[in-house]
Amino acid sequence: MKTGTVLLALLLCAVTVCASDIVRFESGMMFDHQEHKREVGMCSYCHESTPGKISGFGKEWAHKTCIGCHKDFREGPVMCAGCHKQTNRKD
Repeated sequence: MKTGTVLLALLLCAVTVCASDIVRFESGMMFDHQEHKREVGMCSYCHESTPGKISGFGKEWAHKTCIGCHKDFREGPVMCAGCHKQTNRKD
């Protein structure tokens, strides 16, 4: 019984993550997952294998991968304010 409950909880979490349109990060970055799925069309461009957390994801990964793709293929934002909301943070 516990295994079924755990599997159901995992399934619900996966559906919630996949269904979410806008992902907001602590850095202030906002990411429209549905739009990227439509535009890029290949989960493997960002995800190593099965969709989920991206191994090695962080500032360096995002700047290289996201901005690189935006410049080369998609004409997406390449300036800070294009992905990050304006805050008064002093990082």
